[in-house]
Amino acid sequence: MDSGSGIMFVGKKTKPNAVYEAIRAHLPADSGKVVIASHKGKSALKLAETLGKQAQVVSVTEFTYDDDTKKEMKKLNVVPVEKAELPVQDDRGMRETLLMFGSGVKAALEVATVASGKKLVKGEFIVVAGEKEGFDTVLLLDTEHPQKEQISDPLKHIKVKRFIALPE
Repeated sequence: MDSGSGIMFVGKKTKPNAVYEAIRAHLPADSGKVVIASHKGKSALKLAETLGKQAQVVSVTEFTYDDDTKKEMKKLNVVPVEKAELPVQDDRGMRETLLMFGSGVKAALEVATVASGKKLVKGEFIVVAGEKEGFDTVLLLDTEHPQKEQISDPLKHIKVKRFIALPE
């Protein structure tokens, strides 16, 4: 963890559970929701197992989860969102701007927008994304953007409150 900014920079030397601990430490008390970009659902299941009853996990994919994964998600109270239309993907300007912060930030904000659009989150929540090796992007977001009235595009109503973890 970088003590100056409070942002955890995730790399090869990061302890395996450090990102989970950072998620736990920043969970909003009032919502306890964590949205994750999870193509096949495995990382969503691992996150749900680790967090237990501390948070409800919402797993977003543009694909479909296999039946076994869906059964496990149901047992762990994970909300699956399949065949999600990823709004940033088709907006070149927004996609390229978010990629300046890295693919994890882009993916995180994209699945957060999907979850918010489906009314699965409200207020503050955590969003997680990463590579095949694990999570490397964790953000604290809020659906209550203070300048919502001035923003015409509903995709942009989410406010990034804090960068919790980013890749090195």
